[in-house]
Parts: sequence; C-alpha cells; structure tokens
Amino acid sequence: MKTAQYILETAESEPEKVKESLIKLHQKGYKTTDILEFVTELQKRMIKIPNPGKPCFDICGTGGSGKKRINLSTSLGIKLSKKYCIAKHGNKAATGKVGSFDLISYAGYTTCDTPEKVTKNLTEHNLAFVFAPAFHPALKALAPIRKSIPHPTIFNYLGPLLNPIEGLTAQMTGISNPEIGEILADAALAMKKNILFVHDAEFGLDDVSIGGKTLYWKVSNAPDSKVGLRSVIAGNFTPEDYGITRVKNFTDIQGGDTVEENAVIFESLLNNGAPKAQQDFLNINQIVASEFFNQFL
Repeated sequence: MKTAQYILETAESEPEKVKESLIKLHQKGYKTTDILEFVTELQKRMIKIPNPGKPCFDICGTGGSGKKRINLSTSLGIKLSKKYCIAKHGNKAATGKVGSFDLISYAGYTTCDTPEKVTKNLTEHNLAFVFAPAFHPALKALAPIRKSIPHPTIFNYLGPLLNPIEGLTAQMTGISNPEIGEILADAALAMKKNILFVHDAEFGLDDVSIGGKTLYWKVSNAPDSKVGLRSVIAGNFTPEDYGITRVKNFTDIQGGDTVEENAVIFESLLNNGAPKAQQDFLNINQIVASEFFNQFL
C-alpha cells in the first residue's frame, strides 16, 4: 500500500501511526511524485462540482506562515468577484489562528458545503466559498491529527490543487514555503492546471509581497499563445514594479489573534477604509491576480 492510501485509509483507526508518517514525510522533504500521489488518491474520493459554464477562478493559499494574518485571500476573493467568477476553496484554520472559513462564518457569508450551494452562489453572486471538508470527506479523520502537528503537513500543499470545481480555469495560489514552489509547479503542470504560485520573500507569507520581492512560478496549460502552452516560468518582482510603495515592517500589515479582530480589518478592507499599508497589500494582490486571470478570459 502506498503512503497516501495508507494515511487516508487508516487515519481513523491508527491516528498515532498516521501522525508519525506525516511527520516523517515532512522531515524527508516533499517531491513532485509525493504531491501527485496524494492528489490522485484524494481525487478518487472527492465530491465534484459541475462547471458553472463560464471561466471560473480560485484565490487561495497554503497557510503555514505561523504569523498573525489578515485573511487577505478572503477579501481578495470578494473584490475579484466583481469581475471574475470566483470559487474560493478553503478551510478553517489547521495550524494557524484564523482560517478563511473561520472568518467567513463569523462575517455571515454563506458557507457552500454542497454542489448545489456552490452552483447557486456562482450563478447569483459570481462568488462561492467552497468549504473543502464538505467535498473531501476522506480528510475528516485527519483534521485532529493535523491540529496536533506543530508544522504544516503535505495537506497544506495539496489543498490548492484540489478545488472540486470541474474544469477550473485558473488560480492564484500563495505559498509560505518557497522550497515547495517548483515542486508544486511541476505537479500543477502534470495535472494540466493554470496556476500562478506566489511567495512573499520578505515576510515569508503566502501572498504577493508588499515588503520586498515576490517569487513566482507561473504554470500555463492553455492553448493560447499569449499565455504559453504547457510551461513553467519562474521569476520575481517587487512592489515598485506595480507602482506600490513597499512596507518595511510586517506589523503594518499583520492581523489579529482572534476572528473578531480579523473581521474588523476584513470589513475595513472591503470598504477601502483600512490603513494604507493594509489596503495597498490587498491592492497589489488584486492587480497581480487580475493580470494573470485576464489571460484566460
């Protein structure tokens, strides 16, 4: 039995052994083959959602930075839905303090936990918050195990590759660990996905950086020459490249310790009333995501 199959099928009956396996896998370091093995097993068990019949995009991150975050991708998804159909795939916090769905539930947005809810929200609002656990029941037994491990596991990196929307057009995915960038890009290429992976090299966040360089890996599998056919292009850029003033201190853009604190920041961002550094942080991520998504419209 392969590692992925063993972990998924014995998490409930042998949690301590599965925990040990996940830690060993983390210590060994991940390879593209590991990512593809787990993705293949999870796809077999995934509840799929019909394509909405129009280009559909995702904004998400792997988490795992260990820092007080402001749930940027949640605000970003709402902002982008004014132009793009956004199916934001996410979860509650696994290793951090406030996950995207902790905030979404608190703020009163619909948590889409069935294919019907996702379809309805994409049709009516151009936006659906796709609650990952509802579409990946095989991961239910792993939730407490992941909580008990003090570092990200391979599942942090798998989530962005497993949006259940059939025929998802493209996505921008933040990664907090730059060492996984090339590995995930190669996996995405093999899966024929269109993904822009970004990493904040200054603050170690899974976002486009407002503090310094953003490392990126652009994966294209589109038949459109302006995007590039089946390729991975890696590079970097700075806030100044987009006319944004860089922030020197992470404290200028950090979030709170509680969902209540993050909800205040969230509402301010949506209303363009957040402090300049936080608003600029959202703006540069919106600009970069739009630039990538526009290639697929």
